[in-house]
Amino acid sequence: MSLLFSLLQVAEPAPAVTGGIGLYALIFMLVSMGAVTTLTVWCFWRIISTEKHFDPDGTGPMHAPVTGEAENKPPRR
Repeated sequence: MSLLFSLLQVAEPAPAVTGGIGLYALIFMLVSMGAVTTLTVWCFWRIISTEKHFDPDGTGPMHAPVTGEAENKPPRR
């Protein structure tokens, strides 16, 4: 019964917080969120907009549609 009464007690209101977030903290947060969002969108755009597809596990094309950097170099002696 005492548990029921302790749950029904009215809590005192919390004191009002003054100040809040500072101007520089708000600017830093917005710039950081903008940078992360921009990089995320750029990365997804780069992945999705590429029309060349190469699936080396055997279910895709036999050869890569683009020659790799290692194939363009002359062989070492």
